[in-house]
Parts: sequence; C-alpha cells; structure tokens
Amino acid sequence: MARLSREQRKHREQRKELIQTYLSQHPDATLKQIGTFLGVSKQRAHVLLKLLGLPTRKQSWSKFPTERQMEILRYTASAYTNKQIAAAFGVSEWTINGQNRIIFAKLKANTRAEAVALAEEQGLVWLDSLEPTKTASK
Repeated sequence: MARLSREQRKHREQRKELIQTYLSQHPDATLKQIGTFLGVSKQRAHVLLKLLGLPTRKQSWSKFPTERQMEILRYTASAYTNKQIAAAFGVSEWTINGQNRIIFAKLKANTRAEAVALAEEQGLVWLDSLEPTKTASK
C-alpha cells in the first residue's frame, strides 16, 4: 500500500473533521444525506466513512436505545423473564429475544446481567429506582 503524501493526509484529516462535525450536528443522518452533503453518492459516502475510520451504520451514530428497548431493558433489570416481558408488551417471546440480542449487541454485552451492569454504567437505567412504566405480573 502506497504511503500518502503530506497533502493527501492533510486533505483526509480535513474531510474527517468535516464529516464528524456534520454527524455531531445531524446525528440521525442517513448515508444518502451524508453523501449529498459531501457531493458524492451514498455508496461513496459509505466508503469514505470506512476509510476515515468512522461508523458506517446509522445505528452507530444515532441515539441508543429506542424507547421500546429502554422499556425492555428496565424490565430486564427488574428481573422479569422474557416470557413476562412479552406478556406485558403483548408480543411473542421471540420478539423480546430478538430485541434483547439487539440491546446486547449495542451494549457489547453477552449476558442479561452484563447488559444491565453496562446500562447502569452508561446511565441508561438506575438500579435503585427501577419501576417499569407498564404493568406486568411477576
């Protein structure tokens, strides 16, 4: 791989700063919007983000978690089972399992306990005042 010249490195850093500024001002921007801002296609915007070491998926720069995921996380932290959470939301247990997988991936957790601990560290839930807003039977 060829080394970049000083001018090329400077240009890359400027573009990276420009994209980071845009993403901080528009956290819900799509690749198409980023591409439009840069004057390139969304595919090229994806490649640029990857080359600059920036997140390439909207979930990586958008807000986490969604309201639904927060509710599920609160129930999980309150020691409800997936079956009980599913009953509270009126969905299948498989739906809750899928949401938990998404939550675990976003928190980079492997278990329910680890997810709750990481969520508490990040200020997403507080273990001393956990009261889910929906009612479910334990």
